[in-house]
Amino acid sequence: MNRTEMKGKIATVLGFIQPEELGFTLSHEHLVIDFRAIFKELPNASDRYLAMQPVAMHNLDWVKKHRFSVPDNLLLLDEQEAIDETLLYRNEGGEAIVEVSNRSFARDPLSLARISRATGVRVVMGGGYYNSRSHDERLRKMGVDDLTEEFSSEIRDGVGDTGIRPGVLGEIGCLWPLAESEKKVLAAAGRTQKMTGIAINIHPGWSERAPMEILDILASAGADPRHVIISHTDRTLMSHESRVEALKTGCYLVYDSIGREGYFDLETIIDIPNDNYRVNDIMRLMDAGFPDQILLSADVCTKDMRVRYGGHGYVHIPKYFVPLMRRKGMSQEAVDKLLIHNPARSLTFF
Repeated sequence: MNRTEMKGKIATVLGFIQPEELGFTLSHEHLVIDFRAIFKELPNASDRYLAMQPVAMHNLDWVKKHRFSVPDNLLLLDEQEAIDETLLYRNEGGEAIVEVSNRSFARDPLSLARISRATGVRVVMGGGYYNSRSHDERLRKMGVDDLTEEFSSEIRDGVGDTGIRPGVLGEIGCLWPLAESEKKVLAAAGRTQKMTGIAINIHPGWSERAPMEILDILASAGADPRHVIISHTDRTLMSHESRVEALKTGCYLVYDSIGREGYFDLETIIDIPNDNYRVNDIMRLMDAGFPDQILLSADVCTKDMRVRYGGHGYVHIPKYFVPLMRRKGMSQEAVDKLLIHNPARSLTFF
C-alpha cells in the first residue's frame, strides 16, 4: 500500500479506519509485552529472592517499590488477562488503545488483533525499537538505510505474513545521553515518516533536555514535529516552561502516568505528580494555547498496574480521571479534545 492510499486514515490491527471512527482513546499503552529488556538486578541475595516471587496482593507494595526488578512483573503475556482488563475499559466508554509495544518487546500483531476482536476496542499497533539496552548486535550493525527499509516495509505491507500494519512508529526508546544506535533508529524513523506519513511516538531519556534534542534529530532526518508524539511528559518535562518549549515545535505531549503516584521505583528520584496536579498542569497548558497538542494515557506496562493485581488499569482514565477533570472545571468539549479529537488527529497518516 502506498502513501496516497494511507493518507487521511488511521491504521488499526483490524485494518484502516477514518479518523472520526476512532473514538475515546488512550494514547500510550501495552496489552501484551515482554518488558524484561528493562530488568534491573537487585544487589542483595535476600532481595533477589523476593524479586523472584510472582506478583500477588501480599507482596504488591514491595513489587511497586522494585517494579523493574521483578521478572514476573515485567511479563504481560496472558492474552485472556489483557482481554479482561480491556473490557473493564470498554465498559466505561473506552473505544481505542494505542499499543506501543514495539519489536524490542516481543510485539505480537495477531494477539493484538484477537484482543481487538474479543473486546470491540480498536487497537493501533506500534513499531520500531526501544532504547539501546534492548538493541542486539544485528541492530547495532544496521545502517540508517537498512532500518528505514525495515520500518517502511512493515507500514506498506504489514508485519511478516500477518498483513497487520503499525499505525504509529514507536515507542522509539531513548536514553540520556543518546546512544549511537538510538540516533540511528531516530534518523530512520524520521526518514520513514517523510516517506509514509506515519506518526512517531518517542520515549525520551530522563532529562528535560532530551525531548528537544530528539525533535532536532527527527527534523534533520525529514520528520515533521507536528506528527511527533513525545511520551512520558509527567516524568520528563517537569516544569511548565519546558512543556511549553516542546509544544511550540508543534509536537504532541502525552501525559501517560495518569493513575501512578509516588514511586517509579526506589532507585528513581523524581517528583512525580498526582492526578490532581496533572489536571492543573494540563488545564494550564490548554489555557496557554495548546489544547490541540495534549494526549492522555496510563502506560500500563507491568502487572502491578493492572486491576487484577491491585493497580489502576486502563479503566482508570474514563472511570476516575475524566470525572476529576470535570470537577476541576474542564468542559466536556475540552475532555473530548484530549481523548477523542487529538488522538485521532495525531494518528492520521498525512
